[in-house]
Amino acid sequence: MRFERALPGTNEVFLPDGTLRPIYETVFDELERTGPERWEEKLKRAHELLLEEQYSFCIKEGDKTHPTDWIPRIVPASDWARLEAGLTQRLRAINVFLRRLEAGKEEVVPREVIESSILYETGWKNRFGPVPVRQIAFDVVAVESQRQGQTGGWEYVVIEENAKMPVGLAPMTRRRKMSEEVFFPESLANLPVLPLDGWLGRLGGALRAASPKGPEATLAVVSSGPADQFYLDHNIYAEEMEAILAETKDLEVNNDGYLVFRPDGRRIDVIYERVDEDKLYAEVPGLLECHVQGKVHVLFAPNSEIIDDKGVGAFVPEMVRRYLGEEPLIENARTYSLAVEEERRYVMDHFDELVVKSRGGYGGKEVMIGPEESKDSVERFRRKVEENPVEYVAQEMIDFSTHVLCETGEEGFILRDSFADYRVLVLSPDPEDPDIVEAIPGSLSRVAAPGKHVVNISSGGKMKDTWVLGR
Repeated sequence: MRFERALPGTNEVFLPDGTLRPIYETVFDELERTGPERWEEKLKRAHELLLEEQYSFCIKEGDKTHPTDWIPRIVPASDWARLEAGLTQRLRAINVFLRRLEAGKEEVVPREVIESSILYETGWKNRFGPVPVRQIAFDVVAVESQRQGQTGGWEYVVIEENAKMPVGLAPMTRRRKMSEEVFFPESLANLPVLPLDGWLGRLGGALRAASPKGPEATLAVVSSGPADQFYLDHNIYAEEMEAILAETKDLEVNNDGYLVFRPDGRRIDVIYERVDEDKLYAEVPGLLECHVQGKVHVLFAPNSEIIDDKGVGAFVPEMVRRYLGEEPLIENARTYSLAVEEERRYVMDHFDELVVKSRGGYGGKEVMIGPEESKDSVERFRRKVEENPVEYVAQEMIDFSTHVLCETGEEGFILRDSFADYRVLVLSPDPEDPDIVEAIPGSLSRVAAPGKHVVNISSGGKMKDTWVLGR
């Protein structure tokens, strides 16, 4: 077994001298007992099982199983306690922000930031009803801490929030299933790993809480269909949340103004959209009016998408201070808003040193990582930003922690370091009190392609199972 270190970020699996961190000893003992030949057999078997599930949903074309590295990421109980406390604190503050924004009392985010957002232009001015965020994904990275007493030496930094269409729980459960059944059954049996069992059902309960019917509400997962790379996940969500899986062609607003599922005429109370909102509203005439009248609840309608604006997300720590009266337990990466003149000047003067992002971009799109780009690429992106600077933010480059990508070769296992983030999902499940929140004990951890910082699957990254230890 050989570990090849090529990146500046601190590795979570191996110490600087190349020895294994003690928390990974159980996993690597099982890996060594498995050996490279059986590991290759396990890789093949896991892929077969995931494809079998895909085919069971009658998804015959394409491979929707997602690229994965099967060495798990392990989070000590004390580290998880800090992550959980910091992220649940953030969601409580965000829900206060949305309520105040709805009431016209918001005073933390400058008006020029809100009003310059494309999400404001397409959504917020036409907001319809104070639906709190029911599910949010926080993208977090770990950096080596300079503070004394930090368990594992990590400090956690939030890169961005995703309230509109957070992906994560369905693939998290499937990675865990393969860890249990194929790759590391002994390690999982011997370590106090918090389970993910039942959390898809709890997500369904949190989503149904948007409707006055609560647990009795009919929930629909609305998908763009088989061509979507996450279509298998959409099927899993629908099955395990006991929801209808629908495409926009399956939905219509009836003569009484209620949304119904065409194939059987069932009324739908809550929509969990996994489809672009422009497509949703354009292809289901009357849906907006149906929502305004309270006859259906569209979970990620313009009510909450403003928080997806990376320019607004920069102010969440101040929301925590102002609206909760607490100090943020987890800070943001340093973010500059190009909607603010002084910060715009700084960004343009240091353009090739920074990570520059579209405020409304997702999936690794519309992102430029200055130090990793050619001079020509940087200049092309600069010209695009100069055309509409208020639609961008910039962040300092962070050499955050790395995990490992596992390969086999003639010499056995080869482990290479790769930048990794956490995508942690936090729920707001109480229909009466949006201040009650809970974090799912795990993460859709993503590791970047070798040498890259962008971890998104669409940009060449891979998923990982993440084991949160209970003690």
